[in-house]
Amino acid sequence: MKALLSLCFLIPCLELAVVSPPSHADAARLQATIVDDQTGQPLAARIRAADDCGRVAEVEGVHSHVEYLGKQWCYVDGTFALPLPADGVKLEIWRGLETRPLTEAIKPFPGQVAKRTFKLHRWINMLAEGFVNGDMHAHTPLPREAHLQMRAEDLNALNLLAGETLALNPHFTGKLDQNSTRGNEIMVCQEVRDWQMGHLTLLRLTKMIPGYPKVGGILEDYSHAHWLLAPAMEAARAQGGVVIWSHFSNLPGAESPIGIAAGLVDALELMTYDDPTQLPSHWGPWKNSGMSQAEFTTMRGMDLYYQYLNAGFRLPIVAGTDKMAPDIPLGSNRTYVPAGKAADYASWLSGIKGGKGFITNGPILTFDVNGHPSGDVVEFKEPRSVKARVTARSIHPFATLEVIMNGEVVGHKTVFAQNNPPIDGVYSMELECSVELKRSCWLSARVADDPDNKNRILPRGLSVFAHTNPVYFIRNGTKVREEASIRYLEKYVRGTIHWLKTDPQFVNPADRDEALERAQKALAIYRGL
Repeated sequence: MKALLSLCFLIPCLELAVVSPPSHADAARLQATIVDDQTGQPLAARIRAADDCGRVAEVEGVHSHVEYLGKQWCYVDGTFALPLPADGVKLEIWRGLETRPLTEAIKPFPGQVAKRTFKLHRWINMLAEGFVNGDMHAHTPLPREAHLQMRAEDLNALNLLAGETLALNPHFTGKLDQNSTRGNEIMVCQEVRDWQMGHLTLLRLTKMIPGYPKVGGILEDYSHAHWLLAPAMEAARAQGGVVIWSHFSNLPGAESPIGIAAGLVDALELMTYDDPTQLPSHWGPWKNSGMSQAEFTTMRGMDLYYQYLNAGFRLPIVAGTDKMAPDIPLGSNRTYVPAGKAADYASWLSGIKGGKGFITNGPILTFDVNGHPSGDVVEFKEPRSVKARVTARSIHPFATLEVIMNGEVVGHKTVFAQNNPPIDGVYSMELECSVELKRSCWLSARVADDPDNKNRILPRGLSVFAHTNPVYFIRNGTKVREEASIRYLEKYVRGTIHWLKTDPQFVNPADRDEALERAQKALAIYRGL
């Protein structure tokens, strides 16, 4: 024992090393079942077992894996078995955002099989409250494997995106995937991508949109002529499809203000790869605009979204993971919408289009303004006072809860985790504020970390984040209108026009002329707001 401790101290622990099964006669094993503590029903989950050096004790059998915060995890379906090293393991069990994680030290008994039942506690049941949650955007794994991972992450809906020559293309049927079950439904959809124009997530298609066989645009060592995205949006709409602007906080793209002005975008994917509270990775719309940063300042995804709301567009927000490899669990970013009794993929998508619910990577939000939930449009005539109420509860620590009106903070509360410890494993905060309404406006609530805080605790360096869709208050039938936001979006389109006039190469040369024509129409729309 002392020798082993000395070895652990002297030799750096390898995070992903696997403990070999003990070969001697007195080897110990763990045989376990994971169940719901209320119903006793077996549960799929994500688990990790490692010794004091961080060496993983591998679950027996064939299982899919995922990386989470530099650790290797294994997906299991209710039961599992693993060898126990001499000094035992620390076992961690996770299951989405609504169940308390469980951590327990397991000590071996030489020559014995330890049989254990681990009971997970669901601290909230959003599905029972009429909410469906889903991951808007993933590329892996294939549907059969994805179904187990969905159950293990307590994920109700999943879009797996095909396109170009990806392995998912043969799985596209225009219907729910055959591996779907009630409460865990998979749809194979399509993504169309151009590094400068932008990316699209196309949902509820009966057939894939042809004409986009490669990723368009130029990125580092990848170079291809550009695609015009508007035909894909129009073709999707012609099928009764839904158009989502993909990973808006990462790559807002040159064509987004054009598609939004034309009414071709149903929602913005605000949280995917980049943190909405940070500047985007792809600065193309600003770098190619012909304007300085003083004239046309780069915006965080969250703030750029607010400009559209301030210009009178009622744009819902969604979230996804853009999972392409085992580097992030499905559902790490997800969209919750109230779906009523149906509580299925179709009602989830309908709720998204209706601008209901919230996006999150941890906190569960409840929000209303004078009893009106997200998505409601409320008419009023005379100035009035309303009361906004928001509650955030989370298994991840957070410090700040805010109410936003037309992009400005009108209600704020910050309590750091050390002064607001979790109760029964859950952090919580409430905020109530009165807001004076004098003009048409929108109100939302958010959990958004200080952008200068470098202590990121989630995959890809994301801060703990959640944001509701807005409640809209319309005075005397007049749309929300903030002059500064409209002028900013006007600059955005002018920047796109400038770039198009530098003669970037399009696959179809006529598309550049069409892009310019569409941009001019969008510019006229913004100038007329």
